[in-house]
Amino acid sequence: MRLEATVAFPPRDTIRFALPAATRRCTDSRSLLLEAASPQGTGVLVRLHHGDSLIEGPYAITAPGDSITVPGAQVAVRYLVREVFHGFAIDSGSVDVERSGDAITTHIVGSGIENAIRQRAWIDFRDVPLAPTSDTVPCRYAP
Repeated sequence: MRLEATVAFPPRDTIRFALPAATRRCTDSRSLLLEAASPQGTGVLVRLHHGDSLIEGPYAITAPGDSITVPGAQVAVRYLVREVFHGFAIDSGSVDVERSGDAITTHIVGSGIENAIRQRAWIDFRDVPLAPTSDTVPCRYAP
């Protein structure tokens, strides 16, 4: 139940971090959140929009608020470089999902833009237990 992430911050920096991870089910019963965050604010948030049931396989990277593309995923990354926070949404790449009993593993390779700089990220959530169906949170996108 761990997140491992690597972000290539051009021109020369590479940031790596590892954090405990958890899942939360969305109240719409059609999405799942994967989350890992440090008290300092570094972390990754993934919303998997899966439809009727959580399936294995590739999930398309979609724009925030896209509830039509199934299966689809939105990924946000936040990290610290030299006392300055950076963050971006992954807008291209792939999310591969595997299930093993009551746990989920994802492998994410993608990129997104922050301050006109395209950044690449490699993110793995490993063996994160699925939250009980009674543990739900609202997952609505509000622009």
